[in-house]
Amino acid sequence: MTIQADQGITTERVVHLNAVTPGFFATLGARIVAGRNFVEYDTLREDRGGQRVAIVNEGFVKRYFEGRNPLGSHICIGTGPDARPDIEVVGVVANINYRGVREEWEQAYFPIGAGGNFYEGGNFYIRVQGPTGAAVQSIRTILRNADPTLPTVYFRTLDEQVSRSLNTERMLAALSGSFGTLALLLSLVGLYGVMSFVVTQRTREIGIRLALGATRLSTVWLVLRDALVMVTVGIAVALPCVWSLGRLIESQLYDIKPTDPASIAMATLILCSATLGAALIPARRASAVKPTEALRFE
Repeated sequence: MTIQADQGITTERVVHLNAVTPGFFATLGARIVAGRNFVEYDTLREDRGGQRVAIVNEGFVKRYFEGRNPLGSHICIGTGPDARPDIEVVGVVANINYRGVREEWEQAYFPIGAGGNFYEGGNFYIRVQGPTGAAVQSIRTILRNADPTLPTVYFRTLDEQVSRSLNTERMLAALSGSFGTLALLLSLVGLYGVMSFVVTQRTREIGIRLALGATRLSTVWLVLRDALVMVTVGIAVALPCVWSLGRLIESQLYDIKPTDPASIAMATLILCSATLGAALIPARRASAVKPTEALRFE
């Protein structure tokens, strides 16, 4: 819905509206960053002496008040000629992403029961202690005793809600991991082929080194050093790409920064380990070459 403020501000995007009880924010652990929370008096209708009030989230304040203090401002729903900003903003709450962990939007909350029936149905958020199963059974009993005809659509914990909202991310992560593993295997096969070719081309050189007294270990290191040079160049090229594509990568991640040092270090370690593993077979084969055979090699 569109909201109009007494400063002449009209929201150009959809603002999500919620009717909540005074205990809603405490139940979800949402922090009131400015002003006050709803109280029982706010739930009274105007004809019973109640006052129309609202609480907006930080996203709303950031977008439409541009750093100004929203407390005491008045808003209304709609922009028609009869629209009169008569709903006072009494508080600002931290952003709550309870519809999806990725979504961020402008939100306005109103005390339930004070009028403005812009909602259909409703959800109850309950903070419980102890096993969830026992709590659900107790809640079902309470509802059945209160009104046997009251339909209950579903019971779901917040952990289950978060898990459901991350289904797409998990599928994308599984696909990305599969493609990444396949790419790693293909790169290892390619690296093995390159190192085998390099060893073949340097067979005479290796034979001469061995004939002059070089150790088997130094021959292995000679081959592994070339592999390390290649992987170092690859990492040097990849890290700036990760930095430049950070915003695009960030849009595909949840709760992980694209420049997360632990993730980058782990990926680098896996790449280096796999590279050394792929180059180790040609390196050991090179160290086993007999000098006399290597010198006759063409």
